[in-house]
Amino acid sequence: MNLDSIETKCFILSLFIRDDGQRFLLGSGAYEFKKDQLHFAANTFQNDIVEVQGDDGTLLAGQVRRASTQVFDGYIGDATVSKSDIEEYRRDFFAFFRKNHFYTVVYIFNDGTAIQRRKGFIVDAPEVKELWQLFPAYHIALNFEDVNYYSYNENAEGEEVYGKSAVVNLSTEVSSGGVIWDEYGATWDSYGLIWEPAGNIGPTIVQVDSVDNVFPIWEVQGPATNPQLSVITTNTTISYTGTVTASQTLKIDMFNKTATLNGTSVIGNVSGDWVCFAPGNNRVVYTASNADAESSNIYWQEIVG
Repeated sequence: MNLDSIETKCFILSLFIRDDGQRFLLGSGAYEFKKDQLHFAANTFQNDIVEVQGDDGTLLAGQVRRASTQVFDGYIGDATVSKSDIEEYRRDFFAFFRKNHFYTVVYIFNDGTAIQRRKGFIVDAPEVKELWQLFPAYHIALNFEDVNYYSYNENAEGEEVYGKSAVVNLSTEVSSGGVIWDEYGATWDSYGLIWEPAGNIGPTIVQVDSVDNVFPIWEVQGPATNPQLSVITTNTTISYTGTVTASQTLKIDMFNKTATLNGTSVIGNVSGDWVCFAPGNNRVVYTASNADAESSNIYWQEIVG
């Protein structure tokens, strides 16, 4: 049930992708929505305040967002569907929504575009109430660890394709003491400002059209020794200790907090921060101990709400 094989409707469909890759579509086919179904339950804001003694008002000490419960209600089949088929659909519904799983919910618009919500978990158990086995009502509700909505794209095989990417050039050193890049892209060594560092490649500018910080995937194709990625804009740096050979690919997923070398976990070799990009222009520096390292790549999905 890939995205390109789903027939869109005049309303928004919900494709559920379980963390083991299984998929389930609500809003079409055997699982139509009720007319009062609404998507995009609003997040709530939790405020920490300090009361002002002896005066009016309060001081805002902190503010965070918490996800609200998103319900999905509809009917299984209709009056033309046999009772045996209704029972089969009911069992499929319960078989998909199971405990101890995370769910990605992909909302499919009528023009075929989609957005997603990640890290959903069940808060209302799957329910199908029935007596006559005639289009019984189903109910399921999720909450989310991640409060954001992201853009979503996938290829013909159903694998998620990141909508945004950038090439990060290798920033070379010009002195034994190394080069320090400031927030404006100027370079400094132990003697002061370097006006024209011959042969030096500076920070790569990465444009992020997102409403909030995004955590990308960083991909390094060898050869690369001790690769390091720094985002000056957000003051975050992540480092890998070791050598990536010419036949290997290092992939560090900042959102899921994983690191693999040709598919094998190497999280023990990673140190520093899980780097993130801020909305707007970001100055990104990629360095390695070997001068023949190729440029690296970064991928991300924009936060749209």
